Amino acid sequence: MDLGKHLLLEVYDGTFQQLNDHIFLKDILFDGIQKSKSTILNCFIHKFNPQGCTILFALAESHVSCHTWPEKGSLTADFYTCGDKDPEIIANYVVERLKSKKHRIRMINR
Repeated sequence: MDLGKHLLLEVYDGTFQQLNDHIFLKDILFDGIQKSKSTILNCFIHKFNPQGCTILFALAESHVSCHTWPEKGSLTADFYTCGDKDPEIIANYVVERLKSKKHRIRMINR
């Protein structure tokens, strides 16, 4: 049964400034979601003290979430979409905007 695509992304070379800026990251995720033509239902952002953030977009097609560890240069994200929406569009846009050379992408068919 083909329910959707669940893409997992790990970024290992983000800058502290990028990964600690929840507005910058929200905008990147928003733009990537728009590029994939997915439908945003809601957005939740939590900024941790002293650093890091969690961002979650609820989509009509499922969800996008990301968690950051700026002090380690790391971001993990998952992009789950159903139907004809392609989570690779969102993930590739995030990698491009972060200028990441050290990252890993894995796709799971659900």
